[in-house]
Amino acid sequence: MQLLIDNSFLTDDQKITLEDIFESGVVPFNYTPDAAYDGDNGVHFIHHVVRGEKSFSPLFDFFKGVLDSFTKNNNIAYNVIHRIAINITFNNGQLYKCPVHKDHNFDHKQLILYLNDSSGDTMIETDSGDYIPVMPEKYKGVCFNNVNHYHYYPVTGIRRIAVFTFS
Repeated sequence: MQLLIDNSFLTDDQKITLEDIFESGVVPFNYTPDAAYDGDNGVHFIHHVVRGEKSFSPLFDFFKGVLDSFTKNNNIAYNVIHRIAINITFNNGQLYKCPVHKDHNFDHKQLILYLNDSSGDTMIETDSGDYIPVMPEKYKGVCFNNVNHYHYYPVTGIRRIAVFTFS
């Protein structure tokens, strides 16, 4: 699998819960000064659901269900969730794009779920070394293997995503 895009895997109840996460104001988001590497100035806000295979959030069961919806809909098996996080990025006046990176130094798959329409394409490396742009569209899921990728910061407004890494 190089790149898989699915716009129709979420249930209506999952969409309602995703909206509630931002409208309720009860989910804590932490300020993070870096996006991919120490000192990269990729300022954003994050809520860790799973980090290093440990759950940090009462949202774990919900987001595991979202991952299960995607993997079932697309016939993907997994055994381990390495990371689930909700990221909020914005034009921070310092960077226009996140540094090129891989989320882990081991084999894994990554799912990005866009939680709103915004600017700030995700750029995903192909086998030929070129990058494919993926535009953030609400409830679009894009899944790819452990390849280099980066994103542009939105020109205006915010960019909300959920990131899942698993193997």
